[in-house]
Amino acid sequence: MSSKRSLRRAERTLRQGGAAVLNIVSLIDVFAILVFYLLVNALNPEVLPVPAVLKLAESEARLAPQPTISIAISEHEIRIDGRLVASTGEGLVGSVETIRALRAALHDAAVAGQSPKKEISIIADKRLPFRVLKQVMSACADEQYAHVSLAVVEKPVGDGA
Repeated sequence: MSSKRSLRRAERTLRQGGAAVLNIVSLIDVFAILVFYLLVNALNPEVLPVPAVLKLAESEARLAPQPTISIAISEHEIRIDGRLVASTGEGLVGSVETIRALRAALHDAAVAGQSPKKEISIIADKRLPFRVLKQVMSACADEQYAHVSLAVVEKPVGDGA
């Protein structure tokens, strides 16, 4: 009932030469939400996918990661771009068979042209012994990957640790 009355009032105002009133508060709200959404998505840096079982080391890294082939290393398995390469049920990766399987997978990735610039990112658990990480890096170098990056968690600057 009230909508008919307001419609008649608006028609009468227009007939009498008055200006129509446009409520722009709703439009401002929509544009504010749109601007907020665009700002949040534009400022979001690209993040490498990290398996939940890995705990990464912290660093004051300032460069955003580039999209490359990624090797995820935990105490029990090695994955290249999410695909299982080697797994050991009872302990540390780094055995001769594991490194041989890693080299074969890296060679296959290079032949398939997944990384034309021969760049690779290693996402390793921080509890992993350095000797295992060194073996993986050596396997990458043997397969002619020239740029090897290590993934870390960005810690706040001036943390003191």
